[in-house]
Amino acid sequence: MSVIKYLRLPFQFDALKLQEEVERLNNANWLMHYQTRHYEGEWSAIPLRSTGGKADNVIIAPTNDTPYLDTVFLENSPYLKTVLQTFQCPLQAVRLLKLNAGALIRDHRDAELNFEKGEIRLHIPVITHEDVEFYLENERMTLKEGECWYMNFNLTHRISNNSPVNRIHLVIDALVNDWVTELFNSPEISIKKETEDPRSRFKEEDLRQMIRSFREMNTPVSNQMADDLETELTDRS
Repeated sequence: MSVIKYLRLPFQFDALKLQEEVERLNNANWLMHYQTRHYEGEWSAIPLRSTGGKADNVIIAPTNDTPYLDTVFLENSPYLKTVLQTFQCPLQAVRLLKLNAGALIRDHRDAELNFEKGEIRLHIPVITHEDVEFYLENERMTLKEGECWYMNFNLTHRISNNSPVNRIHLVIDALVNDWVTELFNSPEISIKKETEDPRSRFKEEDLRQMIRSFREMNTPVSNQMADDLETELTDRS
């Protein structure tokens, strides 16, 4: 079974307006990313939508009782709000993510974060540079400021910021609905690539070992990943 590896959406946002609003937010406290095992250097975030709308929370851990809401940072950013209104689907977490010059994010996967499983993550580069190396399954991705890309983050990916600038992306998590499905299959999509479903690469015992490892880590994120893998085992049976 094939899955979408990546595609470029038919939107071009005003990079200068994005940069101006982000510059105004630069006085806000950037929060260090909680996945500390995944990176070296400084990787930080400003939450635009978070659980309960909290301005000090960048953890992706929704519950039925605490939905994602706009934070004060988004409320004070009219162009960012306009950008988000482009997406006619339920928005989840929305963050500005900054990878400082010289920093890197190691190879990792975000379990079940892909179109085929019902949730997408979109990247809109705000500030980037040609010396930022972004690899998805060992294929280098070139994302330009103001573009909008979907990538299957259930696949292995890594980033090295070898440039002199701090790379900043607007990162949008959203649920798949009819609008998303129609858009992803639209003839307006000029760049699109599919690949093998990574779930088919793992035997049942491999999945069980991954589940045990995630349970031993015992963090909200690792437990969610273990839950997702257990669902995958159930779907196979």
